[in-house]
Amino acid sequence: MGTEKMTVKAFVNHVLVGHAIGIVAALIPSALLGELSKALMGRFPIFGSIYQLVTIFMLAVPLLIGAAVAHQFKLKPIPLACVAAAAWVGSGALQFTPNGIVINGMGDLVNILVTISLTCSLVLLIGGRLKSFEPLAMPPILCIVGGGMGLIVYPIVHTVTTGLGGMINSFTALQPILMGVLIAAAFSVIMISPVSTVAIASAIGMSGIASGAGNLGCVAAAVGMFVGGLRVNKIGLSLSIVLGTPKIMIAAMVRQPKILVPIMLNGALLGALGAVFQIKGTPISAGFGFSGMVGPINAIHFMHGGATFANLLIIGLVFIAVPFAGGFFFEWVCRRVFHLYTPEDYSTEMAEFKKEKPSPQPKLILEKA
Repeated sequence: MGTEKMTVKAFVNHVLVGHAIGIVAALIPSALLGELSKALMGRFPIFGSIYQLVTIFMLAVPLLIGAAVAHQFKLKPIPLACVAAAAWVGSGALQFTPNGIVINGMGDLVNILVTISLTCSLVLLIGGRLKSFEPLAMPPILCIVGGGMGLIVYPIVHTVTTGLGGMINSFTALQPILMGVLIAAAFSVIMISPVSTVAIASAIGMSGIASGAGNLGCVAAAVGMFVGGLRVNKIGLSLSIVLGTPKIMIAAMVRQPKILVPIMLNGALLGALGAVFQIKGTPISAGFGFSGMVGPINAIHFMHGGATFANLLIIGLVFIAVPFAGGFFFEWVCRRVFHLYTPEDYSTEMAEFKKEKPSPQPKLILEKA
């Protein structure tokens, strides 16, 4: 880190931006190729191998997030690798059983952030005090202290996460349209937060219309961040948001929570529409939105008659037409009518993905002789 002054704001920003970069690297391959490979692996074995590869990448989320955050802090190679390893330890993804070690998905994304924050703080406190002993002493210190702190706080953080899931599960007892509105609005926010929508949906066994509403909330989040960021972010990042995951924009959401208002409004609209058209899903499909086409494909499976022309029209309406129409409308109303925010509030902290402001053109001025 050299002599760079580390403020609380800078520290949090480094963690959130690194989290977003790690998410992009880990989840985009699965989002783009996962469902396609799963559908084609029966006829073409090569797609079975591709599916395994993108799944391995997805399971490496803690490692990639840890490395990306450590890179934001400009850590040297050994501390960087140790922070990534500590993140994997604190994720809770690895579980020891009598039959061996079991990998339980990506782990708890919130606890990954907590573990990384604690471990990076430890690295900054140690600084250069270890000198030539760094290769010998840094790995065990960060393994035991950093990873250990992550494991200690894991039960607490995981309880909070599952508590959030319990609150959302209480919505399922309500009338279908109201249930759809509340679940979709909640998932539209959770989708942009460090909390995993897939983990919550799986933990509470969200299925049927509730699962469909969760998916539509994720669609609202992706479309909302895509629409809002078009003016300030490069198209590559915007497409990563809508085709991959809107978690890329966690830092923007933390800086300006007001940008969640149009997203929640669109989510509520889609949740009501999903209940009317009986859009359903499974505990595994809920929380994906149209990332990898998981949400639409599972919705079609539950529709009477399957992939009929009428059902495909409904899917196109609910997952594409209305989300984008609502996304542009609610973003325009909140920005131009209520003046809740400016386009710059959707700007990413990743400099390489920001749109460059056009340089002013020189003016020709005629002077009198």
